[in-house]
Amino acid sequence: MDRVVNIIGVASVVGSLIFVGLELRQSHQIALAGQIQARTEQSLAMRLTYLEGQWELGHKINTTPYEELGDAEKWASEQMVGWRTSMQQNNYYQYRAGLLDEEQWLVISERIKVQWENCTIRHTYNFSQLEPSYVGFLESLDDPCV
Repeated sequence: MDRVVNIIGVASVVGSLIFVGLELRQSHQIALAGQIQARTEQSLAMRLTYLEGQWELGHKINTTPYEELGDAEKWASEQMVGWRTSMQQNNYYQYRAGLLDEEQWLVISERIKVQWENCTIRHTYNFSQLEPSYVGFLESLDDPCV
């Protein structure tokens, strides 16, 4: 009887330690994702500063083909593409970390594909500043631009 009680006690302690370990791992993942989110927000805020109070410019760069934009408008458009790319990369990380469910990911991945398939803005992707895993994901997509 003493052995059974000891085995149950040891099993309880081991089970508790495993549970605590899993909780710590999840907390660590959430903390990392929070840090990545904060850095992404800072980057996005900086990119959008140039468009504050200029809704006409935002409307033009979103409704006019890239080739028809002037130099300053192309630059603003490239800032928006960079903003979207940063958001998409952050969403990709959040998905890989298990912080986005499949339904959310399906919507986000479709947005990524639409942007990726826009060959007129492909030159704005700065692959050296993107996470290698995200670059790998982009390269796994169909590429109508080659």
